[in-house]
Amino acid sequence: MTSVDFVASVFISYQHADKRLAAGLQDGLERLGYFVWRDEGELLVGDSIVDRITAALDQIDFVVALISNNSVTSPWCQKEVSLAMTGEIAQSGVKVLPVRIDQVEMPPSLKDKLYVEVHGGDVAQATERLAASIERHLTPPQAIPPRRGSRPAEVRASNDEPADAPIRVTGVDEKGLGSPRNDGTRGSALYLVPLRLSRRPSQKWAAYFEQTWNGSLFSTMHRPGIASVSGDRILLGGTTVEEVAQHHLETVRAVVLEANEWEQKARRAEQREQQRQANTEAERQDRIRAALAGMKFD
Repeated sequence: MTSVDFVASVFISYQHADKRLAAGLQDGLERLGYFVWRDEGELLVGDSIVDRITAALDQIDFVVALISNNSVTSPWCQKEVSLAMTGEIAQSGVKVLPVRIDQVEMPPSLKDKLYVEVHGGDVAQATERLAASIERHLTPPQAIPPRRGSRPAEVRASNDEPADAPIRVTGVDEKGLGSPRNDGTRGSALYLVPLRLSRRPSQKWAAYFEQTWNGSLFSTMHRPGIASVSGDRILLGGTTVEEVAQHHLETVRAVVLEANEWEQKARRAEQREQQRQANTEAERQDRIRAALAGMKFD
């Protein structure tokens, strides 16, 4: 694969005990068109992520850090991942993506970071969720539309939805359904279930949706970490269509509603601020005109 062929370049950082998952991620991402660098010597206690990839920082787009029971007690996770998130790697323009395995408690330095959730070493699920997360980072942010007062009424979203209409869940994207491994291992019967939205939400809406899903306990069956937003889809990873119908769909609708209400409040606040600025500018122009009118020149 040449430099012009791959979607993005990815470095996988992991502990020796997580080698199987790291290798599976590499294979899965490479099949999807990514260039993946996985240090065959693995990262051991005392190794430095920064030192090991310094030579390639100009070429790497993403560092995938596997956070597991095998790594959270090691100096590597406690020191090096924290450095990667806030230090040399981040300053070099590389995006660090934590992958949380089996709901392990995240280190303090990573608790405020969004992460990809993986259950039971499910390589297929991990690949799908990681690729979806990378895709969101690679997608250019949506342009902010003009204010409603200056936007023609006929301007609509691509699917005929008004650009500021509340977002709705319209169905299951059957073509995008994942496939279970069904190999008898834990979580092998689970797969990705994508839900279609009435239109593509803003990045702020998507971030609020994911934060709300991850930060609240909606029911005893709720699973933080399985939901993400990609384009005009909500991706539920590590579940089944039956489980979505019985447990998760009601929660999805509730979080969508909450995200809509949050966005409407934010939009109204932005409009009030724009009006305030317009009023301030109008008053300033009035003062200027009054001052000019009172001036006399020989």
